[in-house]
Amino acid sequence: MSISQRKALKEIVKFAKREFREKKPLNLRVLRVKDERIASRGGPLPNLIQTRTHIPYYHVILDYVEEYRVYNFSKQGVLIDGKTFLKGSKEMKDIEKTTKLEYKKE
Repeated sequence: MSISQRKALKEIVKFAKREFREKKPLNLRVLRVKDERIASRGGPLPNLIQTRTHIPYYHVILDYVEEYRVYNFSKQGVLIDGKTFLKGSKEMKDIEKTTKLEYKKE
């Protein structure tokens, strides 16, 4: 992780803490989207791996009683958009399957 990515993550966590303080959700999570492996060459230990980075790169998820509020951020920490999803929806299952937890607050 480069220095600019660390700064971006710090700013995103700061945004998430402010949202948590102002809007009082049950909990919040900051998730990073995993890189997708496109191709690899070599044997059991590949010597060449090609991956693809997705946009958005970070998600801030606020957990309310019946729904999630999801804010999407770029790799540089720029807010892209915000959406609301019902708990148990297909979109939320896809997000949870393809991400890694970076920060959590309850």
